[in-house]
Amino acid sequence: MGLLYFVLIIHFWWWEFNLKLITQWSFTDYIFIIIYILLYYLLCAILYPDDLKDYRGYDDYFFSRKKWFFSILGLCFLADIIDTYLKGNNYFLASEPEYYSRIIVHAALCLLAIFIRNRTFQYVLVVAFILYEISFIYRFFNIES
Repeated sequence: MGLLYFVLIIHFWWWEFNLKLITQWSFTDYIFIIIYILLYYLLCAILYPDDLKDYRGYDDYFFSRKKWFFSILGLCFLADIIDTYLKGNNYFLASEPEYYSRIIVHAALCLLAIFIRNRTFQYVLVVAFILYEISFIYRFFNIES
């Protein structure tokens, strides 16, 4: 989970670099960006508790909080659409079709993860998210190898 969060936050800040395209800010835009990053902070707070003394271990802790984690993660994906729109209508419309598919599929998978109790599903989903996110970053941000 920590690796997923790390990859997502790197992607988030790289994506936010495009905020430089906004020539005129409103207070609403500013508040939205603060709330958006707050969602990532909440993910971190859920992933890294102060202590685990009331739990049998990290797995027990995480699975007791998985509904919160996947709810907030799904909100992060959905908030990304608003964030993309804030960067300008041309930027929003020029986004690749895969971007929108990615958001919809990831949000839907987070919704499923809230209700599916199978731990194997949860682990496979996180690994799939990590691999896909790395692939997405390399393909869409022109990272030289």
